[in-house]
Amino acid sequence: MQSGIGLKLSQRFYEQVIAPTLERAFPALPYAAARIGLGSEVLGYDTTMSADHDYGPCVQLFLPSSAFPETALEVMRVLDQSMPTSFDGFTVRYPTATRPQKSEAGNMLGSDHGAELYTLAGWQDKFLGHGFNSKLTNLDWLAYPEHLFLIATAGAVFRDDLGELSALRKALQYFPRDVWLYKIAAQWNRIAEERAYVGRAADAGDELGSRVIAARMTHNIMRLAMLLERRYAPYAKWFGTAFSKLSCTADLAPLLEQVLAASDWRERETQISSAVRALAHLQLARAVPGAIAPEEGALLKRPFHFIDTVKLSDAISAEISDEQLRRLPKFGGADQFLGNFVLAVPSWSSATASALFESALRQEK
Repeated sequence: MQSGIGLKLSQRFYEQVIAPTLERAFPALPYAAARIGLGSEVLGYDTTMSADHDYGPCVQLFLPSSAFPETALEVMRVLDQSMPTSFDGFTVRYPTATRPQKSEAGNMLGSDHGAELYTLAGWQDKFLGHGFNSKLTNLDWLAYPEHLFLIATAGAVFRDDLGELSALRKALQYFPRDVWLYKIAAQWNRIAEERAYVGRAADAGDELGSRVIAARMTHNIMRLAMLLERRYAPYAKWFGTAFSKLSCTADLAPLLEQVLAASDWRERETQISSAVRALAHLQLARAVPGAIAPEEGALLKRPFHFIDTVKLSDAISAEISDEQLRRLPKFGGADQFLGNFVLAVPSWSSATASALFESALRQEK
């Protein structure tokens, strides 16, 4: 099986099976059809291994909310009767109960096959844990992990008579300017926190600790690169794959590979500085507001060498217009300071981040 075929598979499934069925049975029905949400195929990262569970043609259908309860039942009845058992060599009838079930709110309906029915509100409730129909505040943007926004904006829309789905995807396509700058400044600050620790840990005889810090620095540099190229970061399984798609990866990846492979802390430190310098120049090349040339930093008279990322962070922060974000300590967004377990549940992420922001701003008054 070729990698990255799942999205095209679902599109053919829609065009050859779902769309003709709906056209025959419900010619006047307005709806949207898409392959979005969860699944490696939504990101285009599916491989042969992806097909070992719940994998195959799948389409989300969005119906008008006003008539959903009655309309969805009839639409699903017709789809149930006309659905083939397989399509293009993949099962259409899934052996596990992973499809959405009929909700008490009457806004989603599934069966044992790859056609799922939702209202837009129902889909958001299931996959995003929040209705993003109203304008988000800057703090709202920061309270959710980036992989959540990928659930809505990755994949593809095959048809949208209603316009609601396309409007949602456009609204969530990427961060507003000030949120973007704040997250960049916070990421520079995260790098600054450990800028001298690779050498300091090794100098204290802690070689393993030095390597762990270097690995964490590598992750922070990769995340900063994704921010500078305005790409949402997926969760851990696909983080490196997404990084490999960036335009700066050809220059940056060899440096980071040397950081992780180095047996000497001085080599790690040198390659980290080279990678950080490259990102500072990338900021300048992309005309990121507040971007300045990188400078060497120093910590007392200790023999550690690094780029002064505090200056880089402060220069970006100075360009933020939102006074509230300017007052907020450089925590960054939820996925910059929370762990994967909390980030996996949108309501937990939002509640934790919002409480931190509220407490910090209250103290800043």
